[in-house]
Amino acid sequence: MNIKDICCMKSPITIQNAVASTTLAEDLDLPKIEAGLEGAEYNKTKFSGLVT
Repeated sequence: MNIKDICCMKSPITIQNAVASTTLAEDLDLPKIEAGLEGAEYNKTKFSGLVT
């Protein structure tokens, strides 16, 4: 698929997932953040980040 094909698609494109990363000066306690953030999920065996 090239850019011409994408521009002419009849169905809209929907972004369903975005991932970002950075380096922080301090470590974050992800299990503790998960416990205090409704709907958050942290499962190190599935994904090493916090899913919100």
